[in-house]
Amino acid sequence: MAYTVVDFLVAPVEPWRDLLLVELVELGYEGFEETPGGLKAYIPTALFHRADLDRLRVAREPHASLSHTVGKLPEVNWNAQWESGFQPVEVDGRVRVRAEFHAPVDGVEHDIVITPRMAFGTGHHATTRMMVRSMLQYPIQGQRVCDLGCGTGVLAILAERLGAAEVTAIDHDPVAVENARYNAQVNHCQRITVEKGGTALRDAPGYGTILANIERNTLINAMPGMAEALLAGGHLLLSGFLREDLPQMLDAMSNAGLVRVQQLEDGEWAFLRTAKPQTARPA
Repeated sequence: MAYTVVDFLVAPVEPWRDLLLVELVELGYEGFEETPGGLKAYIPTALFHRADLDRLRVAREPHASLSHTVGKLPEVNWNAQWESGFQPVEVDGRVRVRAEFHAPVDGVEHDIVITPRMAFGTGHHATTRMMVRSMLQYPIQGQRVCDLGCGTGVLAILAERLGAAEVTAIDHDPVAVENARYNAQVNHCQRITVEKGGTALRDAPGYGTILANIERNTLINAMPGMAEALLAGGHLLLSGFLREDLPQMLDAMSNAGLVRVQQLEDGEWAFLRTAKPQTARPA
């Protein structure tokens, strides 16, 4: 398969490089390489659209500078590239995400084995770490859980490990769906169903917990549907947005009838745990 490589220069590098990566994953980019001045991103040539680059949020930010060059590659061995650079990651000493070729270690409560096919959702990114940290702090035993935008399936796997009765993992990318199914199988999961789909959850069964680590605009647009899909008293965990996006996220949360339970920050990135009240607000 032929691939297109886009070499981005972004200033300042932080936090815009991470935000750029999130947006590119949504566009179908499959491989990433951090550079001193930005990011190299790889996408199947059949999926590349030059016009998408002008619509990137970073390109429109007044406080950021973004430029790029485009080239083509005949073949890219993603497995070899990933294996050469992937290192296990631990969260709070309780969760360890590793590859199959890494040996397990003693004393880890939740050992998760993955073979990711994208550079997001492996546990290395601040947004994923905050999601994991919050999941460890609030019980989800016996709940029906949805991992929306599941990527590699790390959060879905952890939800089952934490005692969820049923986990539905959803992603719009067929490669992510295939990857999440494989990772669930490798981790001997029995209660995870992986589906291809979008963020519309209005007809979904009531969830006790919804996990949504996606980019800001998608979260805001999907907020009413996610809130409707929650059981009364259920929790919606949100990440994938910057600290400066918090006012917009809080407005969207409040408009959907949700209340803030927890707020975390990691560098420039933010996280919100929200809850659906047990009783409806008066009209």
